[in-house]
Amino acid sequence: MRNLILFIISSLMPISVLARQGNSADTLKFNQRYTQCEKKWVVLSKADTANDYSYGYIYIDSQAGFTYQLAGKLKIDAGGKYVGDTSIFTGTSVKYRIAPTWKNVALLPAAHFKELNIKGEPHWVKNYYTYTDTVLHNYRWGWIYNDLHQCDIALIYLLDAYKRNPEFNGLEFEIVFAYNELRRHDDAISFLEASLKRHPDNVLSYRELGYAYLNKGEYDKAIYHYKQGIEKCSKEQADVKSEMAFNMADAYKKAGNEQENRNWLVKAKEWAPPGSAIYNHLIKQGL
Repeated sequence: MRNLILFIISSLMPISVLARQGNSADTLKFNQRYTQCEKKWVVLSKADTANDYSYGYIYIDSQAGFTYQLAGKLKIDAGGKYVGDTSIFTGTSVKYRIAPTWKNVALLPAAHFKELNIKGEPHWVKNYYTYTDTVLHNYRWGWIYNDLHQCDIALIYLLDAYKRNPEFNGLEFEIVFAYNELRRHDDAISFLEASLKRHPDNVLSYRELGYAYLNKGEYDKAIYHYKQGIEKCSKEQADVKSEMAFNMADAYKKAGNEQENRNWLVKAKEWAPPGSAIYNHLIKQGL
């Protein structure tokens, strides 16, 4: 029978009928964020009145990102044995693209794999990890982890990709984004200054360099690099130009220059695309 694949995008926990719970022998600890559970079996939390848990496997789809494949439901008997039921999934494959709002999950203890008739790594997951371009793979995985603000994990992939091909398109930005998110601003600055020697017209590098100096409290340097970046913006980069002007206004304010703060807020509104977050914010501020 050909498998029927149901791919559901949801911010809710999967299938309420599977979320039935309740057992005094329950020792599961729901303390893991799904981003820490790539290629691992997990159990989802349930309501106190439910009888069963749902369990499945978390992996990354290069296009969809973090994905959960539902395997079945289980109960924990009085003796602590895991009793699984996969009968309702015969001939089907039920997948969920994991939303950022997913609740914490519990790792399924390896001691119970045999009871549930599962292996540490299901055979089908290999299809999602058959890549030949290591740089592309590591860049994509780094991007996915950065997007979920798991930048410490992202850097593992991104720095490996950088060693292999430092000129890979978009890679430098993802590394700097991770450094700045982790408040490793000195690392971001060192990386960007070296990058700008090779690519002096990269507007995004000026934006991130200004951001790093702004967060370090070095406002003169932040303003200097923001101005350089603004001068290099093309007509198609009005949103980036507006963002730099907005942040530069903040640098002036923190440096005690209220006049320049207002001047650059006005310019930020002028350049901001109508309806953008910066535009709407400045409208609400009466500018």
